[in-house]
Amino acid sequence: MDDKIIITAAITGSVHIPTMSDYLPITPDEIVEDAVRAWEAGAAIAHIHVRNPETGMPVSDTDLFVEVHSKIKARCNLVLLPTTGGGMNQTTEEKLIPIKRLEPEMCSFDPAPFNFGIFQIAGRFKEYKHKWEREYLELCKNVTFRPTFNDDIIYAKAFLEIDTKPEFEIYELGHVSYVKWLMEENLVKLPVHLQFVFGPMVGWMKPSVKHLVLIHDEAKEVLGEENFTWSVAAGGRFQIPITTTAIAMGAQNVRVGLEDSIYAGKGIMAKASADQVTMIKNVAKEMSLVPATSDEARTILGLKGLDKVNF
Repeated sequence: MDDKIIITAAITGSVHIPTMSDYLPITPDEIVEDAVRAWEAGAAIAHIHVRNPETGMPVSDTDLFVEVHSKIKARCNLVLLPTTGGGMNQTTEEKLIPIKRLEPEMCSFDPAPFNFGIFQIAGRFKEYKHKWEREYLELCKNVTFRPTFNDDIIYAKAFLEIDTKPEFEIYELGHVSYVKWLMEENLVKLPVHLQFVFGPMVGWMKPSVKHLVLIHDEAKEVLGEENFTWSVAAGGRFQIPITTTAIAMGAQNVRVGLEDSIYAGKGIMAKASADQVTMIKNVAKEMSLVPATSDEARTILGLKGLDKVNF
C-alpha cells in the first residue's frame, strides 16, 4: 500500500477550552458527528477524548466513552483510538478503566514524563465561558505528566491482555528509549507505532523540520527501522506544515483535527475536524497519495479488527 496515507482525526482533546472555539465538540453527539464527518472526508482513525456535556471540561467518564464509541461504530467503521491521558490526579489504574471496558483496537500511550505548558493560553482571554477554564489551564504550572517505569509496565501488560495496540506519544528525543526498553522486556508487539508530537507551547518539541528529521533518525537508530511505523501530530499553525513534511518523509500516518488546531488556514476557524482532514488529503493528493480506508489502516498497522472490540 505504498500509495496510501493513514489520516487520523483527533476530535476534541483536552487542550482547547470552549472559550477558544464555538465549534469544539463537547457533547457525546457532537463528538460522534465530528468523527463521522472526518471519516466521510477521508480519515481512517479517530482519536477520542470525552468532555462533561454541560461544561465542556475534559473528563474520563467511562459511560461517556462507551456512548461515543458505540454511536460512532453504529455509523461507520472508523478505527477508534481512545486516550489514556485521563485526569491529572488519576491513578494509572483509574485511567485504564475505560480502556479495559472498551477493549479498543488502539489507544494512546504516554510512556515518559513531560510538561504540558497550556498555562500560556490563559492570558489570551479576559472572559471565559466557564469558571473551570482558567484554573484548568494554569493547573499545569504545578503538575507534570509523570508516568513512572512501573506505570509503563502496568499499561503495557493491560494492552497485551486485551490485544489493544498502543500508539506511543513521543514528546522528546529521550522518549524513544522508553519504547526500546518495553521492547526489550517483551511488553509490546512489533512493529510498535510511534507518534511524534510537536507543539508551540513550552514543554513540547519545537515544531520544525530539523526536529522531525532528528527524532525520526533517533527512532531508526534506537529501535530499528523495521520495528516501527510512525505518525506525526503538530499543534496550532504548525499542523499542516509538519504533517506535510512527514508525508514527504514517508510517514505511514499523520494526525489533524480540532484537538491539535482550531484553524483551517490563517485566521479561518475550522468548523469541524473534517476541514483539516480535507486539507491534508489535498496535500497528499499532490504527492500521488490517497487516504487509506479504515480497513486498509487495520492491515497496515496490524490491528485485531472492529469485530473484536467491546463496544
